[in-house]
Amino acid sequence: MGTNMWVRMGQELLDDISNAAVPPGAVALWYLGQMGFVLKGADTIIYIDPYLVESWTTLPDSGVKVSRRRFPPPFAGDQVRHAHFVLGTHNHSDHINVPTLIGIAASSLTSRFVVPQPHAGVLTTAGIDATRVEGARAFQEFHLGGVTVMPIPAAHVTLEQDANGDYTALGYIIHMGGTTIFHAGDTVEYPGFIETLSKQPIDICILPINGRDALRTNKNIIGNMSFREAADVGAAVGAKLIIPGHYDLFAHNSENPAYFTDYLYRAYPAQPYKIMCPGERLLYAP
Repeated sequence: MGTNMWVRMGQELLDDISNAAVPPGAVALWYLGQMGFVLKGADTIIYIDPYLVESWTTLPDSGVKVSRRRFPPPFAGDQVRHAHFVLGTHNHSDHINVPTLIGIAASSLTSRFVVPQPHAGVLTTAGIDATRVEGARAFQEFHLGGVTVMPIPAAHVTLEQDANGDYTALGYIIHMGGTTIFHAGDTVEYPGFIETLSKQPIDICILPINGRDALRTNKNIIGNMSFREAADVGAAVGAKLIIPGHYDLFAHNSENPAYFTDYLYRAYPAQPYKIMCPGERLLYAP
């Protein structure tokens, strides 16, 4: 990435999150890459799907170890000292990343962690105290201080439930101050999805756009909405702002966000959207 005076990394980014003054009713968002976001209201900081570790692979011909990431983590989990809550959407390592969460737990000493109920044991087995871990269930609203969260099922690529009937992947409708944010996690559209989201006004709709195809499916790479599908969903639910995600971190599972922009321009020219750079801050006031 080139130099951008508005984009911060490392301790500078952490300080920006800590020190940003958020007006009443507004929300500040920071993009961490993939589907990682930080939300900050007047007095609450929430991390969603933070993926703050390197990812290495070995080149088959040379044996050389190289990073699979297209850009490095903006900071490490054990540098995060201000997190109040951390939400994970499903048990894939780029969403519920155990090393990242262990680091946050050790540095943000009062932080609490919320993941789909079937995966709560993943965190406690890793050593995060059970008193700090909560299992979320679809359509069972819960509160994080003054923030209200409604989980809904996510289909990655199908709707999956455990033996108890609990969904293994969730999206979160977050009511923070005067703003409602939907973070989809990884999902495709499924019957009833738009109807569920349309039950309340959505200010910010965060959706994956990397799509799916036979080549990736054959490599066991589970897909998501395409850029067209994400644009259609965001427009259908009346989102005041659509933010795409899950397109930039891994070259083998990415998408060009310009296609998303072009499709919106042609299909929904009045639809606001925002393409965010990792480390960028957005202040949203309804």
